[in-house]
Amino acid sequence: MVEYLDGGRIQGSSTKVSAPSQTSWKELGRTTLSSAGDTIDVSSFAAKDNLMILAHGIGSGSTGTSTRFNADSGANYANRWNDDGGSDGSGGSGTRINSDNGTSAGDSFYVANVTNISSQEKLGVWHNVNGNTAGVGNAPASREIIGKWANTSSQITSVNVYNGESGDYASGAEVVVLGYDNDEADSGTNFWQELASVELTSAGDVLDTGTFTAKKYLMMQWQTSPTGGTTDDIKCHFNADSGSNYALKRQTDGATGEAFTSTANFRIDAGGGAFERDGHAYIINKSDKEKLVIAEDVVSNTAGAGNVPRRFETFGKWANTSDQITRIQLTNQGTGDFKSGSYLKVWGSD
Repeated sequence: MVEYLDGGRIQGSSTKVSAPSQTSWKELGRTTLSSAGDTIDVSSFAAKDNLMILAHGIGSGSTGTSTRFNADSGANYANRWNDDGGSDGSGGSGTRINSDNGTSAGDSFYVANVTNISSQEKLGVWHNVNGNTAGVGNAPASREIIGKWANTSSQITSVNVYNGESGDYASGAEVVVLGYDNDEADSGTNFWQELASVELTSAGDVLDTGTFTAKKYLMMQWQTSPTGGTTDDIKCHFNADSGSNYALKRQTDGATGEAFTSTANFRIDAGGGAFERDGHAYIINKSDKEKLVIAEDVVSNTAGAGNVPRRFETFGKWANTSDQITRIQLTNQGTGDFKSGSYLKVWGSD
């Protein structure tokens, strides 16, 4: 049974034939600060083959986020990082994963994915957005990190996120650790719960979720195909806000980030053409804080293996500090339309 929305969009009903599979990310542990401090420890959680870490650093003064595992402060880490695009920095035999560039007093949000096999070095990818000074006149800063913990005898069962700068994390700063095994049992409750699923049943320029339930953490995924012309510079709006309330840095094919401040939308890609566009994003969505966004998008370019695809990474913020995101719209700025079958999905969790 389905429900058709305006514009030919299709939405699943609340009637399910069977319960969804529970083999995905489960919450293993969480720590939320009740007062200011420099350390957020998530300790003694169940060992899982795959970990996802969500870290929201609420800044009080200058903060710079680092990460350690299993209380190991020895020289057992190695990092490669990139700040706002451009050239990489690197360091071996370090005492931590350098998870944030620590350039301001802004809030920060990172998402990390770490492989956690006991007999192997623990490899991870971090994407971090730092809101910089509050307000839409200040573009956020970003850091991408490839790191490893060189331990080959233990699985990660605790995560230590700490501030190495002069300020503190304020009350409400939080770290959540998710996990699943490669043979995860179909039990428990998935952390990410579907909030909205929209698929075009005819060509159009807008993918609109309609109103969904507010959640602290959001994950979104999209796929768009072109018809009748180009699909260029796809723009994202939250809660139908088209005012100048967004700021972002967008990296194109690994180049230095291009800053947009006091802009009327969150631009998730560029590159004109009749191309396929696929991507995903993570958002920290607290009502009283600027909404920090990490988005990645791949553009197919001209069809065929001889034409290299393009990539766009966007680190941004919606400067609203009174509402949670409860609606997301993706809008095509090109001459054509999104093809029937293009979709937008949103998951969330508190």
